Amino acid sequence: MQTRDHEGIKQLNDIYDGLSDIEQKLKTNLITDLSNDEIDLSIRIAAFGRNEILQKPSTTFLCLLFDALKNWTCITLIICGIISFVLLFYHPNGETIEAKIKPKETNVEWIEDRQSRNFQSLVELDKKCNVIRESTVQQIPIKDIVVGDICEIKYGDVLPADDVIIQSNNLKVDESSLTGESDLIEKHESTDPFLPSGTHIIEGSGKMLVLAVGQHSQTGMILKLLSTIKEQNND
Repeated sequence: MQTRDHEGIKQLNDIYDGLSDIEQKLKTNLITDLSNDEIDLSIRIAAFGRNEILQKPSTTFLCLLFDALKNWTCITLIICGIISFVLLFYHPNGETIEAKIKPKETNVEWIEDRQSRNFQSLVELDKKCNVIRESTVQQIPIKDIVVGDICEIKYGDVLPADDVIIQSNNLKVDESSLTGESDLIEKHESTDPFLPSGTHIIEGSGKMLVLAVGQHSQTGMILKLLSTIKEQNND
């Protein structure tokens, strides 16, 4: 997935003897693709994983509060805040302060943010992809894609797995999410055949053979690396 141009073609041919050998090793068919046999699909999921990236549960408010209380600066500010609050009710001259209490709108921004995240998660799970199974095009959820599937792709799609092109038509992709490069990359089965997950199809269409899914894909490995770095920084 990390090779480009003719280097990718060279590795494909030298290491794997081309697409035909990968086709045999994955026990798929570049024309009819896989069947809908549940046993075969289950075996593939057991061998190569499911097309899902497990997310760690978000840190709770109490955990964040506990971590903040370990900081002496925060503790000092909290004590000062408590003192200031108490002094609001202390009036040595006996006078009372009448304050006009204005109705205040409840801040529900954090609730809306949480709902937005949940909605985005639902939308992600709801996305579908065109695959060829038993010689017919079928729409299935992206989480049900398995290694060995043949997917149809077109402009506007975000690739849900790591793939190799088996047929293309003026295919150009945006790989900036992975490489940071803003230039469009032209892809073709004879020049630059590999399509990492998370990249965006900007122009053209084609068919691709799925090679890696979920945590074993480029996106999955990058997220795992970032998570490891974050844990090391926290330690």
